[in-house]
Amino acid sequence: MLLAKQAIAAQMDQAADMAELSVAQIQANNAMNRMTAMMAQSSRTMTRAQRSANPERTLLTLEQVRAQNEEYAVSNGIYQDAMTQNTSVQVSDEAVHELLGKLADDAGVELSQEFSKVPAGKEEPVREAAAAEPTAEEEDALSQRLRALRA
Repeated sequence: MLLAKQAIAAQMDQAADMAELSVAQIQANNAMNRMTAMMAQSSRTMTRAQRSANPERTLLTLEQVRAQNEEYAVSNGIYQDAMTQNTSVQVSDEAVHELLGKLADDAGVELSQEFSKVPAGKEEPVREAAAAEPTAEEEDALSQRLRALRA
């Protein structure tokens, strides 16, 4: 009887192994079918996309966007420069010294001796000359800034 039970158990193990193998084969087959269906759908979608694609139109659109970006950068730079020039305030050195003197008086500091030591007329011509003719370094910096704005 023990041998019969062992034989039955062995047959059941073989049947279970065959069932597991069948399940694995069915799952692999289903996975292959799903993958094939997805690849077919992807291929159909790519075919439709290729038919409707127009490289010339795409390149034209990209060129228009690039040109519009350059125009915007240039006009925006002009507007910013205009706003900066119109909103900047010119204040005389005397007004600045007067305000600093008032602040120093409030703080209890004597600045009149310091102001008398610095000649006011020496710095002004240098500033005007620098503003009239930019140096080569300033020219390079301005050129780089312009290239960056255009890019």
